Amino acid sequence: MNRDLDARHEARAWTLLLIAGGIVWFAVLGLRPLFNPDEGRYAQIPAEMLATGDFIVPHLDGLVYLEKPPLQYWATALALAAFGHHEWAARLVTAASAVTALGFIFLLGRRAWGLERGLSAAAMGASMLLYVLMGQLLTLDMALSCFLTIASVAFCLAQLERERAPRLTRNWMLACWAAMAAATLTKGLIGVVLPGAVLVLYTLLQRDAAAWRHLHLGKGLALLLALVLPWFLLVERAQPGALDFLIVHEHFQRYLTKVHDRYQPWWYFLMILAAGSLPWLPQVARALLTGWRRSRPWGQFDAARVLWVSAAFTLLFFSLSDSKLAPYVVPALPPLALLGAARGPSAARDLTLAAALQAGLGAALLLGLVSYARRPLSGDPAWTFATLTPWIAALSLLLIAGGLAALGLRRARPGSARRVVAATGFVFALTLIAGGGTAVARRWSAQPLLAAAGPLAAGAPLYTVDTFDWTLPFYTGRLVVPVAYRGELDFGLAAEPARGIATLDEFKARWQAAESAYALVPHPTAAALARDGVPMRVLAQDFDNVFVSRR
Repeated sequence: MNRDLDARHEARAWTLLLIAGGIVWFAVLGLRPLFNPDEGRYAQIPAEMLATGDFIVPHLDGLVYLEKPPLQYWATALALAAFGHHEWAARLVTAASAVTALGFIFLLGRRAWGLERGLSAAAMGASMLLYVLMGQLLTLDMALSCFLTIASVAFCLAQLERERAPRLTRNWMLACWAAMAAATLTKGLIGVVLPGAVLVLYTLLQRDAAAWRHLHLGKGLALLLALVLPWFLLVERAQPGALDFLIVHEHFQRYLTKVHDRYQPWWYFLMILAAGSLPWLPQVARALLTGWRRSRPWGQFDAARVLWVSAAFTLLFFSLSDSKLAPYVVPALPPLALLGAARGPSAARDLTLAAALQAGLGAALLLGLVSYARRPLSGDPAWTFATLTPWIAALSLLLIAGGLAALGLRRARPGSARRVVAATGFVFALTLIAGGGTAVARRWSAQPLLAAAGPLAAGAPLYTVDTFDWTLPFYTGRLVVPVAYRGELDFGLAAEPARGIATLDEFKARWQAAESAYALVPHPTAAALARDGVPMRVLAQDFDNVFVSRR
């Protein structure tokens, strides 16, 4: 009886913690302006879909932009249409994706291991540093992670029911196929490649051939193709060459070559995982190092092994690529949270290490703050350091207090200690991005610069010279003319070269002839233009750029 009461108490405490975190999670979405580069891009593309009515061919700054498929653009366009043209609506899909993925982790945890483990796994995932940061940043990575998580969880739930509930198995497998289709429509072929590889590796490792007999392969493939093919065919019809760019350039060349200049050493994602899983690094390390072991006899379904293969293969797959970015590791975090939430013999030791690590990190940040303050700084570094110092100091004290409190509770009340670690990690990461990010927004967003510049004259052209600020179109509500810049606009500019200006000389002539115009210009370029006698009135400036007008 006491054990049942304790279990209900634990479940209630975890539930209240998750509800409180969810409320704060969505409440802070609009505090910070959009950051360069991804947030500006992935807010503006849906905004242009709404403005033009073209939901087949994505456009960025009026140019065809085929770097990624459109599913998240469509969902964000709906959010902007429903809630308005602002940051909260633009980030809603990302934030909801993070919550949804953890909801599915909870479902699997409850079904396979019990309610308390499902709840604690969701809380662990929700308090991992990288997961919180990427759940608040507008990119495509969290939506991809969500759909890959749903695919893995749906597969596990289907296979858990395969011997006693065929209809339920079919329904969960169709959900798995639909999730793979959604992942494909979010970031391309990776939505099929990763789950497919996980299935093959898992069945070889577990010798579970029965899993293949319960895939509902015919219906599943038909569903996946019905969901995915229409857009791919329509976009190729509307924009010939789209599939070659999207598949060959954005998949094979990106993965196999250094064309995007994102090369990192093979161990890069291990470092990102170590930092990104804080404060739960001990639990995640244990899950990754020991999760490959069988928990079920050969030939029987082993959900824990599916989760381990999913996380391990994600790390391996992206580690082998010549193009690496920190967010690529995000899909590994939800399965590792569920594996790390296990209450085995090492759970008490892992909790002690996590609490000590949290307190130690806070102390290290404080010492680093004191040490860095002794360095001679000026300009941008001095401003950034002075602006962030109060935030870092406060967050360091939070980590120390949370870690020490958890250490004090770990023996008598281990459940409470875990909740203290989770709450501290969540508040730390969320405050870092929502509070600290807001404080230094002028470093990463055009919004503070535009606010200082004041209202812009209607109809006046807006140029961005020798650079491109991806948040400019969203905040000005107008298309920007790129000058001496191509970057990720290269595909669109190749199709419509008249939408840009290739040289500074051509820009000077057009600027001189304009009655009214605006431009964002890096300081060195602005100084060179001034020396050439180009008339410019400075409206606002930051450490990187000046915002100028023709009149």
